[in-house]
Amino acid sequence: MLNYRNTVRLNAVTTFLAVSVLYMVLPCVRPLASAQTGQSTKLYEYASNQWFEALTNAVSISADGKWALFTSSQAVRLVALQNGHEDQVQLSAGLDAPPRAAAFCGTKLARVGKRGTETGWFIPDVDGQLRLTSVPPDALLQCSRDTSEIAYYFPDRPDTGISILIGGKRQDYPLKGKVTGAAFTLDGKALFAVSLGMNGRTSLVRITPPKPGVGTVTSDLDAMPSRQTIGMSADAQSIYIALASDAVPNNAARHQPNVQRWLKIYQLHPAKDRHVVVQSANKDNFDPAVVNGDLYWGTNVLHSAVALMPTDGGEAKEIVAEGQVPVWSFDGHRLSYFFGDMRLADLALNLDAAVIGVDAQGRKSSGPTVIVSGYNEDFPAAISPNGRWIAFHSHRSKTPVPIYDSPGSADDIFLRRADDLHAPEIRLTNFGWETGPAFWSPDGRKLLFSSWVKGGQPGIYKLWVITVDPESGKALSTGQFPLPPDPRSAQWAAWSPDGKEIAIEDDRSDEQRRIWIIKADGSHGEKLLDYKGSTYGGVDWTPDGATVIYSGLAEGRMQLFAISRQGGSPRQLSHDSGNLLHPRVSPDGRWIACTRTVQSQQIWRMPLKSVASRTR
Repeated sequence: MLNYRNTVRLNAVTTFLAVSVLYMVLPCVRPLASAQTGQSTKLYEYASNQWFEALTNAVSISADGKWALFTSSQAVRLVALQNGHEDQVQLSAGLDAPPRAAAFCGTKLARVGKRGTETGWFIPDVDGQLRLTSVPPDALLQCSRDTSEIAYYFPDRPDTGISILIGGKRQDYPLKGKVTGAAFTLDGKALFAVSLGMNGRTSLVRITPPKPGVGTVTSDLDAMPSRQTIGMSADAQSIYIALASDAVPNNAARHQPNVQRWLKIYQLHPAKDRHVVVQSANKDNFDPAVVNGDLYWGTNVLHSAVALMPTDGGEAKEIVAEGQVPVWSFDGHRLSYFFGDMRLADLALNLDAAVIGVDAQGRKSSGPTVIVSGYNEDFPAAISPNGRWIAFHSHRSKTPVPIYDSPGSADDIFLRRADDLHAPEIRLTNFGWETGPAFWSPDGRKLLFSSWVKGGQPGIYKLWVITVDPESGKALSTGQFPLPPDPRSAQWAAWSPDGKEIAIEDDRSDEQRRIWIIKADGSHGEKLLDYKGSTYGGVDWTPDGATVIYSGLAEGRMQLFAISRQGGSPRQLSHDSGNLLHPRVSPDGRWIACTRTVQSQQIWRMPLKSVASRTR
């Protein structure tokens, strides 16, 4: 379900548009020079209320160092680094609506949007008037400093290469794999680009327009498998790029939940075939840029945990560090969750599922114990009511694949004996596409989960139901749940305690969310509540079926709320300094287990002379 094959910091106009959650709340920002570490200065920090999507923001810096662009799956933010203010007016000026993507062209701002009957990439002329270019709207764009050359590429389309426009004339340069980033030299005489092969290895190439031809500078780089920026010194003798290591990528290491594979900023010396770390930490540093003798980069800061809070409200206390998406066992004595570093280089590949014991006072009584482990993404194990089976979503692959969507990876619901980590995994479906967690019906005979429809519209979730023989584990039938026409995208769902109804979190687009109550046979749908949400918030019931618990926006953060099954005004249960997501109520009704996250994205700056002193 973590849409990393498309999300992993992908461009704002490709299939990761599916995750229809935007940064539309006021950010908590810290302006210029808020912190310093040695010669490094933190310029800006944005506190996010999203889930995994917050990690995938692409960052770019204007040629004068005054502005930063943050590009997420669907939203673009233009921020003044001087004071941290967001400028939506300048970002949307001349267009009919906010742009779907943007890029700096020197000191100008190119944007993808609509103006009257025209749609595509617009670039301001010398007089400031917007000019529609021939660059396809679903391409990523990179300009030379004087905007006389425009390069574009498609990071979701392998083997399409890169095209360069000079004076309106196009020259195509074939490249193997997916082009994930590019940058012109300061004089515009060359373009450096990075491309990702299906083997997970990235190559750096040099193109010299207008002459045809591509020269490989270096290969087998251990970079992230997604959109990225590369920085370059004024003389083009040093290239700055984010890498997990300076070795050939180790595919087996990619799948380990906790290893030191955070992205670091490397200085590459092509002429010397030398790679030197210039910035590292136990977090991802990415998207380097060189502006006016300074090195800029982005940093992701994330804290996540499984937390418990009383069902009637109060403080959320963390009980499992790094855990996310908790699921109770039906006896209420255990919690399953997934864990693993949220590393950009390996995003989702390294997630496994574990289980802990929980006592009546909400304290951890045993564990953690790994319950699902294998190559590629694993979601929490939902233990069947009879305790015999676990059901879980997995991208299971037979070998340690290098990329989330590598051939041979599943995206489906699996079943396995609960008490044997090495028991065969029974694949129940073969049609999954960004599948979510699986939840047992109270009678233990059905599994409910959300998934896109292959061949359908990305980002539109439908509900699916698998009927299972509780004794043998055999799938008796599988089909799409017959939702009424009104729900748009059922991205999360939960059975009522008696199994007669299903509560659905419906993503209406942007921040608009709606909770529906649907009869278990799909015969009747009832709108319970409209509210604001910025991500996959989650929904659940209290054991008496009288109350629905959900996660929604409050003062810029995702918090937990309760609303009567009969409707009325919701009641805010939490006032946490972080974000509380994915609520699951304990079978005895005393506790809500949830994901708690505190995360931000930062922009840092360091003088290149300081970099030089580190690399001598």
